[in-house]
Amino acid sequence: MLTILLPFILMTSSCDLLKIDDKSNESKDFVRRELPRALDISEKQLIDGSTRFGIELMQQIAGIDPESNHFISPLSIVLAAGMLLNGAEGETYEQIQEMLGLDGMDQQEINEAGQSLIELLAGFDNKVVFNIANSVWYRNTFEVETDFLQANQYYFDALVQKVDFNDPATVDLINEWVEDKTEGLINEIVQDIDPLVMMFLINAIYFNGEWTLQFDPDLTDKKPFFLSDGTESEVDMMRLEDAENLEYATGENWQAVNLYYGDAGFAMTLVLPDENISLYEWFREMDLEIWSAFTRRFINVTLDLEMPKFELEYEVDLNDLLEEMGMVDAFYPDRSDFSRINSDYEDLHVSDVLHKSFVRVDEEGTEAAAVTSIGFRATSVPQRVHIRFDRPYFYVIREVESNTPLFMGMMSNPAGE
Repeated sequence: MLTILLPFILMTSSCDLLKIDDKSNESKDFVRRELPRALDISEKQLIDGSTRFGIELMQQIAGIDPESNHFISPLSIVLAAGMLLNGAEGETYEQIQEMLGLDGMDQQEINEAGQSLIELLAGFDNKVVFNIANSVWYRNTFEVETDFLQANQYYFDALVQKVDFNDPATVDLINEWVEDKTEGLINEIVQDIDPLVMMFLINAIYFNGEWTLQFDPDLTDKKPFFLSDGTESEVDMMRLEDAENLEYATGENWQAVNLYYGDAGFAMTLVLPDENISLYEWFREMDLEIWSAFTRRFINVTLDLEMPKFELEYEVDLNDLLEEMGMVDAFYPDRSDFSRINSDYEDLHVSDVLHKSFVRVDEEGTEAAAVTSIGFRATSVPQRVHIRFDRPYFYVIREVESNTPLFMGMMSNPAGE
């Protein structure tokens, strides 16, 4: 068995809930970092595919439990799945490729796009810590194709370790790697190793950014957060007052702000649906085109803003969700084809896709991490705005020039009650 652990566009939407106002002001006083070069076609497709995949996955997750907090890293899952593609063949390969929105790209293009995107993001803003790490762990009695290992080493900079899965110390070794790469935010991805598990593919992402404009802790105060069921939760509400030249956008039934980190290479985009629309009702109509359109609608205003401090640990088993999204054959020993990992094991299949994440938002900034493990078993707006995020909202931590989503969340209750 094979085990795998895995942690918006310029168009008009027909959906009224997410309608983008036609009026906009293109002038922006905020100086953002620019990419050192233009993105090529493959990189753009990888970013668009990652964004579309993240939105659709979040819709699947929220549809099961719309009242809870959710937080994922689409990039982490896509990079782990990118390593997986190097071992897949036939229909198994095509299903994963289509799920990730990488149709029409050959394996070389996918690998090169992943490699260049990792390099671009990791070194983009020297005032923000953003690290991406990959690893391949496989049983010492299990032969792995050299091409598979070399491709993931070269293009994904993956650590490759041939280890004794029967030794209990191996679990500690893998978890120590995860803890190190997430700066201690996530300390466990493997609890034990089934005798039939042959391999783990693991991606880890770590982000630590201070707000470009920080919140004053003296202004933080206890205030109510209004839950979707009509009850209230008391939270620590941070506040910015008279903040000039911050980016704001609005449309039918929503408002949004950009809060930048460091030298403005990365931002958190927060979207607040109007009171008459539930967060899930609003978000289920989201797609890549709508998201891409409204990330380009921001104008500069003087902003009074309130938003909650929060800390969230999150975990989700992705097996059923990924199968629902089209990655079917990979999970079934009689249908999967991972012959580019090992051609002797015809029943080699994905047994587990586990995603863990963590996020902390406070007056200084944001710290976030995610780990994905794949296991193989054989508009016109006023110039001054007040916005209070005191009810459920959607948020994305992204690189602003390429619009790459690093993390994506739905905040239903900052108190986590």
